[in-house]
Amino acid sequence: MTLKVVSAKLAAEIDKELMGPKIGFTLEQLMELAGFSVAQAITRQFDLKKTVGEKTNVFVIAGPGNNGGDGLVCARHLKLFGYNPIVYYPIRSNRTEFYKQLTKQLEFFKVPILSGDDADSWKEFVKADRTLCIVDAIFGFSFKPPLREPFQSIVNELHDLQKQIPIVSVDIPSGWDVDKGPVSEKYINPNVLVSLTVPKPCSELLDPKKTTHYVGGRFIPRDFANKYGFEPFDYQSTDQILKL
Repeated sequence: MTLKVVSAKLAAEIDKELMGPKIGFTLEQLMELAGFSVAQAITRQFDLKKTVGEKTNVFVIAGPGNNGGDGLVCARHLKLFGYNPIVYYPIRSNRTEFYKQLTKQLEFFKVPILSGDDADSWKEFVKADRTLCIVDAIFGFSFKPPLREPFQSIVNELHDLQKQIPIVSVDIPSGWDVDKGPVSEKYINPNVLVSLTVPKPCSELLDPKKTTHYVGGRFIPRDFANKYGFEPFDYQSTDQILKL
């Protein structure tokens, strides 16, 4: 039977093989493609030509790991696409030099980056009359509950804000168990989910009437997809995303 979703364990195996010596992708390459895919989904869902007034802000909340890195890349592309991204990066990763390079690139493009020192003021940058959407790039498929601070408070705030401003979650709604779904009383129900490479089991718990679902991360051939039990997606032309 062909799988339509892959578990956290299988997703980790896919990444490990893609970045292994036989295939040779780097984390930087995959993150660039993932972040670009999320940015393209945002342009598809929130067309600047259809916006009213000054509503061009996209507020990106980046976590400390790879999901956060996808958000940083997304913000850079959004700036080039004509949006006004603002990044909140409360805990910066020191894992590799690459994350520092991503923030330097954002500074080069004059994208504001809020830090952990802005824990009490970041909400001032999220106004419904100016913000097209919030990008939830806090935690991905490797997340293990429980949520810890400052991210529990951030997710609680996003739970309240989602009634006013659309939320775009990168791969997994933050605070969700990748296989089982929400793990806290207050959780994110995104307006848009961008699954990377292939959807994860928790995506099946979202209401398709309330959440628009895209898949992105167009970097695997058919035989590799079939090896892991799913069919590649029918991307059109040069698109890096597909609406499911």
